[in-house]
Amino acid sequence: MLQNILGGLLLFPFLILIVCLILSKKIGVSPSRRFGFAVDWTTPFLGVSVTVLIHTIWDQWLGFYVAGTVCILAILFSIVERLQMKEFRTFLVLRKTWRVYFLLLTCVYILLLGIGIALQIIQYAN
Repeated sequence: MLQNILGGLLLFPFLILIVCLILSKKIGVSPSRRFGFAVDWTTPFLGVSVTVLIHTIWDQWLGFYVAGTVCILAILFSIVERLQMKEFRTFLVLRKTWRVYFLLLTCVYILLLGIGIALQIIQYAN
């Protein structure tokens, strides 16, 4: 039963987003911080979901490329922050990077779901 619950959470990481939004409302997090709190907790599950979807669709573990992209984005954001600001604020850079990871992984997740469904339909039609 635990395996089915974890599998569902990996397949649908946006359930975690919804649960975090509900929990943050219940514990009294301010409305302006509620979504950020939920995004911060959903991002790691999105990373795992994208890696699992890539493996499911193409039968290859490409987690190394996902991790490499994450590192490159962090470096780029650090360089941009350093060039724009006199004072380098590490926490601000990390928060911006983490939120961009969420947006990027969300786009990739939706794209991979579409590709996976299309490939299954094509395979079924043949």
